[in-house]
Amino acid sequence: MGCKPAKARHLLEADKAHVVKRNPFTIQLNWDCEEHVQEVTVGIDKGSHKTGFCCIGNGKILLSGIINHRLDIKKKMDARRGNRKQRRNRKWYRPCRFNNRASSKRSGRLLPSIKANVEEVFRVVKKIPLPISNIIIEDVQIDIARLNNPNLQGKDYQKSNRLDENLRLATLMRDNFKCTQCGATKVRLEAHHIIPKSENGKDMIDNMKTLCLNCHKKVHAGEIEISGGVNGFKDRIAQRTMQGKNYLYAALSELAPLQKIFGYQTAEFRKQRDLPKDHDIDALCIATLLTGEIIDYDKDNFYDIRFRASQTRRQYFDLPRKGKGRIKYQVNKELDGFHKGDIVKVKGKWERQINTITSDGYLGFSRMGEGLTCAASKNCILLEKAPTVIWGRIKKS
Repeated sequence: MGCKPAKARHLLEADKAHVVKRNPFTIQLNWDCEEHVQEVTVGIDKGSHKTGFCCIGNGKILLSGIINHRLDIKKKMDARRGNRKQRRNRKWYRPCRFNNRASSKRSGRLLPSIKANVEEVFRVVKKIPLPISNIIIEDVQIDIARLNNPNLQGKDYQKSNRLDENLRLATLMRDNFKCTQCGATKVRLEAHHIIPKSENGKDMIDNMKTLCLNCHKKVHAGEIEISGGVNGFKDRIAQRTMQGKNYLYAALSELAPLQKIFGYQTAEFRKQRDLPKDHDIDALCIATLLTGEIIDYDKDNFYDIRFRASQTRRQYFDLPRKGKGRIKYQVNKELDGFHKGDIVKVKGKWERQINTITSDGYLGFSRMGEGLTCAASKNCILLEKAPTVIWGRIKKS
């Protein structure tokens, strides 16, 4: 469980604990304590590019962050495919084979990019240094069964002048978040009843259209007219949103009991609390939605998580260089015990991750605020071997 930095420092100085992990900083007691395990709930807001998570316990946020998914997998696979095709055309390589890929034809196979995206969430949750007792994840954004019959029971949905959030969001998703009248995007969008409720128009997906604020005002002012609806929505949205999620749910359920809620419920709860839109804030709302617990939002223990490939199968650069021909992709993989990706302390001041190893025997780093870009290996001390999951601590402003 979480503790204050002062307590952790005293335990380490008294030799009553030892460091298990540097990032996120985790210590373990050197004796068998009472083994009282407190409940920790993890909320997960799954996204395609970024996923937010928030761990709550003891009425506060213990750990939160955003997972930045790798977006280069499909690009790299396309490049490998193109290189193979070029080699075949130059008769450097084997002929085409189309019926030998058993893994590509097996039932239930996921695309490599989707599978990697899902496994990144599982890997991070598995490395959270807390006793997770419950996981709550956001399922599809809308409850498809409620589109044509919204259930307005409960205090959240009894305002007669407010459109059900599930139906409003479903309308915007169906119309690709674009005004159906003028085609505007990245503006305030509203769901409009084609047949007004004053004329017995129903709260149904077929009776809704997406309009921007200006077009909506013109419609009610009688300046423009709209008609017709859009059908064929349910199957398309169900197939798109559930791709890969069953695999994720099965993996997470092995770590702790899993519960699911709908995205429109998260949005409604976030608006009630008057919180801004962000992945980690949505994860906080997801973790507290079922209990209704009000927990103050903070970023005291917030991490920005990224991934680094541990190895590559690339042997050469794609294009030859003039006068040099084909150039090997990785020339230097190790220098005095240091490898790419290792975290080192430079001159006793800065913590850096090795980005490259130069040919003249220097360790290169990404350009940072201090301007330090490289250093000799003799001036560096190894802190941690190359991690594949990088937990970047975000300091409070």
